[in-house]
Amino acid sequence: MLGNGICESLLRYNKETWCRAYFNCDRKGDIIDNNMFKTFNACILAARHKTIITMLEEIRVKIMERVGKLREFADIWICDISPIAMKVYQDNMAQSMRCTIKWNGEYSYEVEDTSLRVVLKHCVNMQAQTCTYRSWMLKGIPCAHAIASMHFKNVDPINYISHWYHKSTYLKTKEEEKKRRREETEHPTSGKLSRRGMEMTCSNCGGYGHTR
Repeated sequence: MLGNGICESLLRYNKETWCRAYFNCDRKGDIIDNNMFKTFNACILAARHKTIITMLEEIRVKIMERVGKLREFADIWICDISPIAMKVYQDNMAQSMRCTIKWNGEYSYEVEDTSLRVVLKHCVNMQAQTCTYRSWMLKGIPCAHAIASMHFKNVDPINYISHWYHKSTYLKTKEEEKKRRREETEHPTSGKLSRRGMEMTCSNCGGYGHTR
């Protein structure tokens, strides 16, 4: 039992940011912890105690080296799909063997999942690419129920893994920025020095505030 007021206090926060049942399925991910921030803070722990310029320089170098290692990591992939995504996919594939399919229309299936102690039923729609289990929509990787339905229809489930897990997409996130976004007060630069802010001088009379 939750303590008095805990549930009410929790509901004051935006439930779309911490409850999987309300997550936006357009973004493929179901992480609700802050482990990434903890890892980053631990990485810069020593630098945080230094002067601001030294600290920022050390953080810059760490990030630069990190991006380089992540780009090299893509070279060891055995296929076009991320190894982590493939691990999830293979686990779901094994679980799908314990699912029973009941056809429920041209694209819809009712799936009985017997992988747990109780039998759970979920509905899969192949055309809409949805499952009431929601894992497929949240992660972008077919869940066991979706995979079982795809096998029943003689479709290769690996083709339904979201493009977010492809090598080309992964490498795009590691590309160096080519251009810096200008501030609203900045103006495009050319090969010539800007005369903005300079006082006009007349080349004939030497006076200020006008030109010849």
